Formats: sequence, structure tokens, C-alpha cells
Amino acid sequence: MAIAEFLLFILTATLGGMFLCGANDLITIFVAPECFSLCSYLLSGYTKKDVRSNEATTKYLLMGGASSSILVHGFSWLYGSSGGEIELQEIVNGLINTQMYNSPGISIALIFITVGIGFKLSPAPSHQWTPDVYEGVRFVR
Repeated sequence: MAIAEFLLFILTATLGGMFLCGANDLITIFVAPECFSLCSYLLSGYTKKDVRSNEATTKYLLMGGASSSILVHGFSWLYGSSGGEIELQEIVNGLINTQMYNSPGISIALIFITVGIGFKLSPAPSHQWTPDVYEGVRFVR
């Protein structure tokens, strides 16, 4: 059963990455990385009896949840500023037609989206939690 769970998590993460490649609306852009992230959280806690693995998984899950909420907040600002559109091309058209591309709402949306994606990818200013997760994850042979 353990190998079946492992392969299911790997295949679901791959499916999330494939959906992200073809995403052209805000919902798919949010759901596909979440599918990938949830499988990553589960794979980091794959060795359930190891205390360090459980701690790493908890940190990973909490930081992932926080970054997802920031990302959704940015998407909601973008959705509201564009006039209620979810398709990327329609958002651009809506912002150009209503002259909203210079508004503070768009700046706030882009800041929240950048921070949300930044915490998911963990580049330099938001990488404090990453070494703990990498240290706590054990590879099973």
C-alpha cells in the first residue's frame, strides 16, 4: 500500500503541473499549483513515525497555506479591478478598456500575487522555512 500512495502523490503532482502549463484563467492558475503543493506536503511527511519529518511537514503546510491565502487575496483584487473577469485575456482587455491599469488596486494585486508566488517558490527574502523542511524530509529506500 505504501508504494501505491507514493505513486499516487507523484502522479497527482505531475497532473497539477500539466494543468498549470495550459492554464489561462485565474481558477486554474490557483488550483493547479495547489494540487502540486498538496502532494508535496504529503510527500514531505511520508515517513510518519519520524518526528523531524512531522515537524517539517507542519511547517511546510502552514507556510503553504499562508502563501495560498495571500495569492488568493491578490487574485481577488485582480478580479475586482478587471470588472469580474477570470480569463487572462479578458482581464487585460477589461483593464485597458476601463483605464484601470494604473490604479492602486492593480499595484496591490500584483504585490499580493508576487508575494504569494514568492512564498511558494521560496526565493531569497522568503526562504527561512525551506532549510527546515529539507532537513526534516527523509528519503526512503
